[in-house]
Amino acid sequence: RPLAPAPPPPGPRAPAMGAARDYPVQVGIAYVFLVGYLMRTVFVFFRLPASVGVIFSGFLFSFCFQADLFVARSLLQQLAFFLVLLTAGLEISLKDLRPYILLIAWGPAALEIAAISLYSSNVMGWTLVEAMTLGIVLTPVGDGLVIPRMKEFGRQFPHHPMPKLVFTWAPLEASFTLALFGILTVFAAPAGQGEVNAPMLVFSNVFRIAATCLAAAGLGAASAWLISRRDSVVWRGRPMFAGNGVEAFLMVLTTALLAFGCGSAERGHVFVPMGFAPGSLFQPELMVIGMGTCFAHFADRKVLHEVEVILGGVWVFGQLILFTMLGSRTDSGVLPHLPSILPLIAVGLTARFVGVFSVIFLTLPYRGCDCEACLASRRTTVWKDAFFCCVSMVPRATIQGALGRV
Repeated sequence: RPLAPAPPPPGPRAPAMGAARDYPVQVGIAYVFLVGYLMRTVFVFFRLPASVGVIFSGFLFSFCFQADLFVARSLLQQLAFFLVLLTAGLEISLKDLRPYILLIAWGPAALEIAAISLYSSNVMGWTLVEAMTLGIVLTPVGDGLVIPRMKEFGRQFPHHPMPKLVFTWAPLEASFTLALFGILTVFAAPAGQGEVNAPMLVFSNVFRIAATCLAAAGLGAASAWLISRRDSVVWRGRPMFAGNGVEAFLMVLTTALLAFGCGSAERGHVFVPMGFAPGSLFQPELMVIGMGTCFAHFADRKVLHEVEVILGGVWVFGQLILFTMLGSRTDSGVLPHLPSILPLIAVGLTARFVGVFSVIFLTLPYRGCDCEACLASRRTTVWKDAFFCCVSMVPRATIQGALGRV
């Protein structure tokens, strides 16, 4: 008897809340940008979080998701996340990286990660790697939401130190947690593959971080020097480059994409292997952040301002894509589990407040003038400063939309 024909390969799995629809992809893109922006505008008008409005438009989009966009959803989300990394890198200033700033940026985040990990492993029964992954995903502040607000506070209160502190704090915390996530990914990868050589694994991760920092610093410094001096390239009395901001942004964007690609691994293939240990030589998230930070430090101020202005405009499209894709993954079936999640949130925020109060109190002598009168003045506002920082660190959506979904 002749064999039955093989069944066709399965297509992409439909979204949880609806089916992928076959209609022009241009209509789907128009929905993502237009409806998402309208929802964002409405929420901003009523002083509600703009990202929630875009997420809601993505949730509605899940009922009629365009088929081609559904297939490319993960890639679109990754590219939007790349813009988050580049923005965080450009906003970090090397001259502000003093020890007390690092303590303020990393101490409360580390304490919140530890609290969430302990709670989820002991109360929820998760494994250690799962618990640490949950803590790292839930902890980082949404710097794309906090930084614009701090800029507004800085204009309203130009001599107050707290908006500047939070403005510096937010991208450093995001960079810290993104680096931890990349390291944890490497530790989690060998699961189920037999016994792991722990010393070699630790050494390879330290070597990877060092190589990433060196490569990112070299790439950022070199690109800053070349882009800032491109106007001096002349052929027969005519400049070869236009010298405008769009051109500078294009060069920075492609350089950052190169940095991101050097640490990527597509379909199990590592672009730049380490050689003596499995995995990539570079960590992609840290590579982009470090490259952006070094570019911002060495670039001409005018060039840097032009790049930041254009990146801010591009990020409008990036956040529409990121939060729409996030909303399209949202499943209302998680709502019954909300009572079991609220204690986890309470544990994390409590640990955050304890950490913030501790670092604000411990760094009193280093934040400003160290005379007795100024120290006494700062001591009287410790509680207020800690409360302001805690409330400023509550918004979470940017990085969570990229690393984890509802």
